[in-house]
Amino acid sequence: MRAASDHRSERAGLLAGIGLVFAASLAARLHGLGAKPLWLDEVITFTRAGRPLHGLMLDSLRNHHLPGFFVIERAALLLAPKATQVAALRLVPALAGAACAALVFAIAWSAGGRSGAWLAGLLMAFAPLQVAFGQEARSYTLMMAPLLLALHGLLGLVRAPDAPCRRPWLNFGLGTAGALLVLPDALPWLAAATLAILAAALPRSRDRIGLLRRWFALNAALLLLVAPAYALLLLVPPQGPMAGFAWIPPPSASFLWADAASLYFMRDATMVTMRLLPPVLPGLAAAMALLAILGLWRLRRARAEALVLLIVWLGLPIALGVVSLVHPVMLPRYLLWSAPPFFVLAGLGIEALPPPARLAALPAAAAVLLFNLAPYYHAETKPRWDLAAARLAARATAGDVILASDGAAWAMLGHYDPALAPLVTQRRARAAAALAEGRPVFAIYGPAGQGAQPSPAAFAAMAASLGPLSPPRRAGTEIVIRRISPPPAARIACSLGAICR
Repeated sequence: MRAASDHRSERAGLLAGIGLVFAASLAARLHGLGAKPLWLDEVITFTRAGRPLHGLMLDSLRNHHLPGFFVIERAALLLAPKATQVAALRLVPALAGAACAALVFAIAWSAGGRSGAWLAGLLMAFAPLQVAFGQEARSYTLMMAPLLLALHGLLGLVRAPDAPCRRPWLNFGLGTAGALLVLPDALPWLAAATLAILAAALPRSRDRIGLLRRWFALNAALLLLVAPAYALLLLVPPQGPMAGFAWIPPPSASFLWADAASLYFMRDATMVTMRLLPPVLPGLAAAMALLAILGLWRLRRARAEALVLLIVWLGLPIALGVVSLVHPVMLPRYLLWSAPPFFVLAGLGIEALPPPARLAALPAAAAVLLFNLAPYYHAETKPRWDLAAARLAARATAGDVILASDGAAWAMLGHYDPALAPLVTQRRARAAAALAEGRPVFAIYGPAGQGAQPSPAAFAAMAASLGPLSPPRRAGTEIVIRRISPPPAARIACSLGAICR
């Protein structure tokens, strides 16, 4: 009777924790949900979701995206008033991000850490980068939520590889299938999970042949299930600059540190350029690393579970790091699902404290995490193309030219003012021709997407070679606009109507 009562109490505590962490996480993501401007990837979502269904499907496949997420976003656009469309596009990622925090809580709880579950859930709920992706009109959190369900199942399989309980197998299968059908970024999960089974579950199994047979049969079934969707990706020819990975900049020491600091150490960073913003609490990164070490020590008697969390955490950045030696792929979005297992380990680190100290530490940790997150909401994490479009629309007229450093600037300016898109070029010759006709040219430097562009100095020098530059005018911190005046003779001719078109 007492065992049954304890079980009910345990389950009630788990469900209450899941609900509270979900609510706190959702509140963090709903706050200011539509406030930050869209950037290139979100404009792609907005544009694609506004297409008819067949056009949406084709455009998704041409850009090597599975269309399911964009179908959901299309429904969100259709249902939302025009004034709330940005927030509507970000609502599903916000809900999925909150579910991710709740699942992190459940994973840490299953590892035996009650205080650790609360801390892990709070870390996932209030990590600035996780909140940012929860406010991003893209499918990364929608992919990560079922993947974390699969991780929960994988840990259950490792704890009891020969147990008759089917729930871990079901959680793993449903979660993996769901993640794979949202985004191909989940494909490395299959390799990480298989490595975890071989390294952590197989040595603990009494029926190793049977375990391997069930494991590979399940994975074969999963691959057959998702094969039609991935076959479409392979059969539809790629089209457009974002279809491949050629736009990804090569990794550097500063870029890799920005990845690690924003993913694991609670630092805020710009979404496009991945420039780390000043730390709110300089010692937080060291505290996170120490907590993760303590979490591993806490799991010293559950080595199999610790090994799984290490594989899922470190396996992805190591694998993508090796691939990046040949072709760059090291972006936070591709590494995003490696952060939750780190937060589980860091959360479990609090279990190293005596029980009274844990009770005092949890409210303090929540306050610290909220204090660390607060600057995110007013920081400029996305380039202000909305401001740039407004300023150019007030000054540029038909026939003028906007010379852009980033080839995708036309998409950003065109989203905020369609009349600007035809004016945008990267061709120096077009700008020179406009100046010769007496037309001004507006040189705009700033990142639209994450592709490579010239340095600010190189772009300014190229613009200056066309004519005298006005003082720089900023649109936020990352976009600079300068006016290039035409030669006096061309201006006079234009004013007389001789050659001005």
